[in-house]
Amino acid sequence: MLQSSGLIGANVDQVDSGTTTDGQNALFPLGTRCTGPLGQVYMYVQAGAAISTTTKQPFCLAIEELGQAVKVTKALASAGHRIGFAPQQIISDNDFFWARMRGSGLNIKVAVSCAADVNLWTTATAGVLDDTSGASHVAVLGVKIVVAASTSASAGSTVREAIVTNPLVPLLIA
Repeated sequence: MLQSSGLIGANVDQVDSGTTTDGQNALFPLGTRCTGPLGQVYMYVQAGAAISTTTKQPFCLAIEELGQAVKVTKALASAGHRIGFAPQQIISDNDFFWARMRGSGLNIKVAVSCAADVNLWTTATAGVLDDTSGASHVAVLGVKIVVAASTSASAGSTVREAIVTNPLVPLLIA
């Protein structure tokens, strides 16, 4: 069950270790939401699989109704899961963390040469969004990057600041 809260003292950049996939030993109930000082919305979730191995991988996530988060794919986005974004932290399988759900100034992982101010789509690479549409992609509406990604393939060059306006309710175009 999702809960809303104006939690005081929640560290939205903290990642806590978990050992099972059922939320056991979580600091907060999975699905708890809190807001940041600039209106950002965060949701406390658990990694359903390893998500990131470096701080340069703020992947797009699919979050299912029990608070389990994995890198988004076309199939997961099409299934109507909530969309969120991983913090720029190392996140192992079963870890607990605050997914970025809404706000400006959030960093996300995009494909090289991704354009700014356009709809973003899922890609063949789980967790990475791009501006390329097609039969093998699903639009993730309400997410736009502010500055285009460079053509360089380095991991840091494809992390871009985004404005996330409404992924709390999945809005998808198949």
